[in-house]
Amino acid sequence: MESENCRTNEAPEERSAAPALTKGFAILDLIAEQPGLGFAAIRTRLGLPNSSCHHLVSTLCKVGALQLQADRGYVLGLRLFELGTIAASQRKIEQSALPALKRLAQEVELTCHLGVMEGTEAIYLMKVEGQREIRVNTWIGKRLSMHSSSLGKVLLAWLSDAEIDDKLRTATWEARTPSTITDPVKFRTLLKSVRARGWAFDDEEDAPSIRCVAAPVFDMKGRIIAAISAVGTVLDIEQDRFPELAEKVCATATEISANLGYGQVERV
Repeated sequence: MESENCRTNEAPEERSAAPALTKGFAILDLIAEQPGLGFAAIRTRLGLPNSSCHHLVSTLCKVGALQLQADRGYVLGLRLFELGTIAASQRKIEQSALPALKRLAQEVELTCHLGVMEGTEAIYLMKVEGQREIRVNTWIGKRLSMHSSSLGKVLLAWLSDAEIDDKLRTATWEARTPSTITDPVKFRTLLKSVRARGWAFDDEEDAPSIRCVAAPVFDMKGRIIAAISAVGTVLDIEQDRFPELAEKVCATATEISANLGYGQVERV
């Protein structure tokens, strides 16, 4: 009998999750990456039984999460856009960060971001453009490598050693540029210096001709929950500008953390 599991080598905690929900999200993730796939391609790429896949796709279409096009290919449904908009409006961190991030972008005249860790990647939740004519090609939802971006370095640096090991276990250590750090030992040493300094920089490590400075955002219990960054071209950010820029980025990150309750004495 054909197995109902998408993968036969799933971990126990994965097998214990609601299987239909897990498979449904696997379909949505696949269509997000490759819009226009037909039913047969979805079933084959995810290794789903025909009946199970048909039921999931039909249900996703019924609730508006998927939409069937005239060419019989599927795209994400508008219901997801609606829910995404609502989700964005409900996230307290974005609401707390936006005014401060706008002021930072205006002051340093660079594109500024707020990002969080999702799985083993960093992802942008917010973007505020600076006033420079040349703008960096980034977008909300863009995923970043943890080892090559300043945002990723910051999000890792304030984790425990065990958590860092877990996040880096599947790292590919891709050399995105000649400056990318690809040595795991050297990178872990770098994370210690990032934490001691209080901020991280990316000097053409994630993309050629792009530099970036990032600082951590903490919740009321002192846990790192996000990071902010200021990014520009090598013409916008000369190497000797790093300390001055970092001071402004750190001050903004501290303001956002305070808005979230960090550093405030809990009242009995």
